[in-house]
Amino acid sequence: MENTKEIITRLSGMQKTAALLIALGTEASAKILKMMENEEVEKLAGEIAKMNRLPPEVAEAIVEEFHEKISANSVSSQGGLAYATAVLSKALGAENAMNAIDRIRENTSNRPFDTFMMSSGTNDALIEMLRDEHPQTIALVLSHVKEQRSAQILASLSPELQADVIIRIANMKTVSPEVLSQVENSLKEKTYGHERIHTGGIKTAAGILNRADIDIEKQIMEFITKQDPELAEKISDLMFTYDDIILINDLGIQKLLQEIDENDLLMALKASTEEIKAKLFKNMSERRRQSIQDDLMTMPPVRLRDVQSAQGRILATAKEMIQAGLIEIVRDAVQEVFV
Repeated sequence: MENTKEIITRLSGMQKTAALLIALGTEASAKILKMMENEEVEKLAGEIAKMNRLPPEVAEAIVEEFHEKISANSVSSQGGLAYATAVLSKALGAENAMNAIDRIRENTSNRPFDTFMMSSGTNDALIEMLRDEHPQTIALVLSHVKEQRSAQILASLSPELQADVIIRIANMKTVSPEVLSQVENSLKEKTYGHERIHTGGIKTAAGILNRADIDIEKQIMEFITKQDPELAEKISDLMFTYDDIILINDLGIQKLLQEIDENDLLMALKASTEEIKAKLFKNMSERRRQSIQDDLMTMPPVRLRDVQSAQGRILATAKEMIQAGLIEIVRDAVQEVFV
């Protein structure tokens, strides 16, 4: 069994801060969280939610590390989502707290390969471990990894293997815990869960490709299109460029316009096609449309990279909304006439 020193050595700075907040209690924690950005609050609350129980001796040692003194017997050592909810409610208010908790619950639920991913260290180490595995094993692991990391690992594979893995991920539906256990045990770790676990799928494949290098994304999609055109089309429905915004239906455009920053919209429109401008203007109020058109006429020259950055942020928002099912793509939208 690990001693206190070994446990603390393993903890990251964020985990230590979460442990400190647990030790301090909801009142003090809420005051601290109020001084932080929402993103930091969510990260900390996520770590709190993962700490189902904090040993008093560990809490005491962490508080001492933060130059505080605390009695192990008086420490509230209860973590979990309930505690995280209580702290967030005091810091953000009930409604914002519940929104944050919903996101945290999604990200902190026990998932297969969590332990394996933590122990595997850097991407290089993980790539080395997976390199000689069967494509189905690689696909199974990547479907449970954060999409950003999956995209980085995918980039290290050969072009043929990249496409093979993405096809396997896209075609996955459910995998039994026994299979997951066997795979993870072969990678020297334990698995979680007792029920059938939804894994992979088109959404996961698209999510990984959305975060992959554009050259890799294009190369993989070309290969999949040759192998399985129908599957490629389904993946493409969740992957598109800024110019493909015209494929979003009118209701979706209206929802998107509510979520994007006005400055980003203005900057993006500076170099948008006439089709995109027409699509966006069509779904604005007359007052907003006139205001933006006036601003575009008087807007000085801007750097191309600033325009591309703004378009990228709008695209990222659109992709998130598509994956969440908030907006839809209409494939025959390209046949509509814009004036």
